Amino acid sequence: MEPIALRDAILAALEPVTGLEGRPIGGELEDGLVYGLVTRTGGGEAWWQILVRTTPESRPPAPDLDPAPVLPTSGPVRVGDIELLFAHAAMTAGAVTATRYSTRATPPALKYGVHAEFEDETAAFIQLQWVLRPGEERRDHTRGQHRDEV
Repeated sequence: MEPIALRDAILAALEPVTGLEGRPIGGELEDGLVYGLVTRTGGGEAWWQILVRTTPESRPPAPDLDPAPVLPTSGPVRVGDIELLFAHAAMTAGAVTATRYSTRATPPALKYGVHAEFEDETAAFIQLQWVLRPGEERRDHTRGQHRDEV
């Protein structure tokens, strides 16, 4: 799975979602994010990075995903619900597993993200970098400091 193909699949999955819009980041280096997307709600923006690498064939078992959430049509949205939408989008794009960072017993350094693995032995990592309120700007020192709603 190529990062641009996964990004485009996620953006396509977001199109019918009321109250949440997405736009691509990609192709060029933008604040250190080569591939990714920005989600926007009435409460602000969330910047997500997408990384893809080759992985060995053996995969740990992944828990079943919760059903896709219904997002509010206005106002703040829980970042965990956006994360869950991304996991479902990865599965729709052909992932054989998709696990959410926020639901792991021992989460990684980043609180929100998705680890998806594909049949072609690639693994994708969709990781939240910034959550910004209207009028806030991205700053290096705020990268990785996440709010639970955007």
